[in-house]
Amino acid sequence: MFIGARTLKTGIAVATSMYFCTLLDIHPAIFAGAATVLNLQPSLGLSLNNAKVQMQVHFTSIALATLLGLIVGTHPLVMGLATILIIVICNRFKWRSGMSGGIMATIFVLSSPPEQFLQQAMMRSLAIFIGVGTALLVNATIAPPRYRHLLIQKLNETNTVISEAFAKAIQDYFQLNVLTDEEFAQQRKKIKKLLRESQRLYELYHKDTNPFFEEGQDKTPLEIRFFSDYITYNKGLWQRTKDIIFLAQERLERRKKAGDLPVSAEFQEILALLQEGLDIYKVNNEKLSQKLLEGNKNVFLPEPHIWRKLDRILNNWHSRFPEGSYYLHALVEVSLITYKIRWAAKESVRLLNYEQLPE
Repeated sequence: MFIGARTLKTGIAVATSMYFCTLLDIHPAIFAGAATVLNLQPSLGLSLNNAKVQMQVHFTSIALATLLGLIVGTHPLVMGLATILIIVICNRFKWRSGMSGGIMATIFVLSSPPEQFLQQAMMRSLAIFIGVGTALLVNATIAPPRYRHLLIQKLNETNTVISEAFAKAIQDYFQLNVLTDEEFAQQRKKIKKLLRESQRLYELYHKDTNPFFEEGQDKTPLEIRFFSDYITYNKGLWQRTKDIIFLAQERLERRKKAGDLPVSAEFQEILALLQEGLDIYKVNNEKLSQKLLEGNKNVFLPEPHIWRKLDRILNNWHSRFPEGSYYLHALVEVSLITYKIRWAAKESVRLLNYEQLPE
């Protein structure tokens, strides 16, 4: 059976925290072990962020529990009251990640023997803080997780799969091919999983680079902004891929109802222009992949202007087929696909024009 690094680190951290307590004659050491488990997070950044919240919550919880224990006593009803107060305080100051630890600390302190309440409360408080500190120490020194490389690889894998699906969806529209429901379901499942994994790794890496970052801060590192925009780009590409798959189905059904009329030379010219736009996107996306993997590539590209040709081509086509819902639907489809290819090309250029990223 495979045992992961985090599992081993958790065991080492629990044993170390309890050993420290035994060495310093702080009892019961089990409180340190429990606090260690609560604070050992998947990344060092998350542990630091969580430790900050845990310290704030523990100080508040221990102070509240000590005060209630000295004034009211350690009756179970007092523990219930203290738990309610801790939940309210954690919600008020947005310390929700530390709520469980705060409740645990409150109960540990209030469960101290009445005859030695203050001494035991202090002992148990020290044990909790030793547990939090040990978790940070172990996470920082023993096989600290490195998420940057994993994130870059996952982003590249995600983009490769989605960009291929995007290009294939457009080719299917051109060639009147349609995915089966089973094929589409498999594709959607795979891409949703990749996007979910990309987002998870991004959040872990973000916390590692800036553990105390809060939403709404003005200054976000350039690389973090690039990764965030890259994820948004992939999500947008996938949404447009699904739209094009739907349009390919619509075109196939529309043509069948009309008796599979021959494709006019003018419409073929439109499709050729769309293919040209798709080829530009593919080149840009490949350069963007290199920028992501190599980090130090600065590629400044102008926006593509092939779409200026579209007005003339559409006018020629519309002048021959001015009426009928069949041609109107075709015009709407082409307009939508043109917009989606243009969006993909422009977004890839925007990301390529980012400032230099670290290697």
